[in-house]
Amino acid sequence: MTFLRHVLSLALVVVLADAQQPSSPPNVLLIIADDLGWNGVSYHNPKMVTPALAQLAKEGVQLERFYGYPVCSPARSALLTGMMPRRFGLTDVVGPGQQGIPKGTPTLASTLQSAGYRTSLIGKWHLGTNPGPLGYGFDHFYGFLGPEIDYFTHVNQRGVVDWARDGKTVEEKGYATTLMADEAIAQLKQRDRKKPFFMQVAFNAPHTPLAAPEALIAKHKSDALYTAVVESLDLGISRILATLDEQGLRANTLVIFCSDNGATRRFSPNTPLSFGKGTVQEGGIRVPAIVRWPGKVAAGVLSQQPVAAHDLFPSLLAALSLPIPGALKFDGSNQWPALSTGKTLPRPAFLIAAQDIAFFDGEWKIIETSVGKRSLYNLRTDLGENKDLFASQPELAAKLGAQLDALKQGLPAVTTGGAGKGAKGKGKK
Repeated sequence: MTFLRHVLSLALVVVLADAQQPSSPPNVLLIIADDLGWNGVSYHNPKMVTPALAQLAKEGVQLERFYGYPVCSPARSALLTGMMPRRFGLTDVVGPGQQGIPKGTPTLASTLQSAGYRTSLIGKWHLGTNPGPLGYGFDHFYGFLGPEIDYFTHVNQRGVVDWARDGKTVEEKGYATTLMADEAIAQLKQRDRKKPFFMQVAFNAPHTPLAAPEALIAKHKSDALYTAVVESLDLGISRILATLDEQGLRANTLVIFCSDNGATRRFSPNTPLSFGKGTVQEGGIRVPAIVRWPGKVAAGVLSQQPVAAHDLFPSLLAALSLPIPGALKFDGSNQWPALSTGKTLPRPAFLIAAQDIAFFDGEWKIIETSVGKRSLYNLRTDLGENKDLFASQPELAAKLGAQLDALKQGLPAVTTGGAGKGAKGKGKK
């Protein structure tokens, strides 16, 4: 019995030694969904099956006014640079051979890498191949470079395998969502315990072409395939979060979840938000988002703080108590006091600047199309953006419009057409 107690005591010492202590530099886990709109999560829509995300929301701050960008590439650029991607001329998806983020631009990954973090990107990049994620501060990359792949064969739109590990193409079978979760779990278990980590897990779910494991398709046979794809996403997230707990990392890991843009409405209507992916209407850019960090972030709070994707970089530096390097210039602002408490606090007006522009100042929103037409909405009283107040409130429109003009200074002009053309001809809801 004494021997058994001794063995158990040694095992307990090993477990406690393995668990990362809260005094260590905190880790960051950023989980990104692809085209997951407002109604893609069960805490907004009970028809969806996302218990892991619902539990994560209960354990942290559920952000009800988090803004991505109309399409994939600009959203990912904003998250990594803290800048409006239109500054780089990036207003649409990045195609083959096109540059995403300009070479040499400091990123969240490169900044944390310089601060001693082990950095990895698992999943979708979609910011060009010149030089790719390893050239922007990621120590490790596993996933795909382009906009979409077949979930099982990992073949892209041109019939070519787009699946790589650290710059080398690998051909392996398996459902992409599962493989990405497997990779995140393996990295958590095999991590360098002397270094904090920044792990960005950018799932391709629920982006097209939709596909899901047979068991989930059978489970949701009376529902849309989209529902099965989203549940598979949630299962992958659940496994990663469970591994954080198993590794003793929960208390010292800041977890952020968000989508890049709103849903394509033929798969998931964004009601009560208007429109969807490809627009700067609420349904195109207001997306599910959650922040969790036990003891550092309030639990079970619903936040109405307006937060933009490009706010995350400066906010994370504040959360990690890291200085802003002198070379960094942000369009985003430090929203950590609001993110951590769940309170709605004063913040500067901001833009989501794609081909069309959305200007936000508290409850007020101006949409400026690529041809210069403006409309004004009060999101508190008109979440569906049904009533344009631009003509009926000229003084307010002029005042807010002047702020918009000031924030636009230095932004390159864009040509009409392409993603983000806005409401024209698309029909509401």
